[in-house]
Amino acid sequence: MTRSAHWLSPVLVLLATGAAQAQRAAPVTIGPGRIICNATFCELGIGEKPRQRYRVIASRLPEEEIHRLRKCTGVGRPCIVTVDGLLQGDQTKIMATRITWQD
Repeated sequence: MTRSAHWLSPVLVLLATGAAQAQRAAPVTIGPGRIICNATFCELGIGEKPRQRYRVIASRLPEEEIHRLRKCTGVGRPCIVTVDGLLQGDQTKIMATRITWQD
């Protein structure tokens, strides 16, 4: 192997890994639906009697959005949102990148 080709292998591995992660993290929009949050995660239910529920990971959202979501406990007035984000491994886990509130 030549000196220039020697460094190429790790670069190709990193590029292939990045491409595989990009394929798994497909962009999605879910909602509108009712979101209920606790200290660790939120759950978004779609429909009047939601059969389909999505776990929403809010850690990439701005702090003010996370603070507002913490008030969505399921008690009192419902929080209705649409979530834009990236699928995280399966079809029911979403890393939120944006929340649109339906006031």
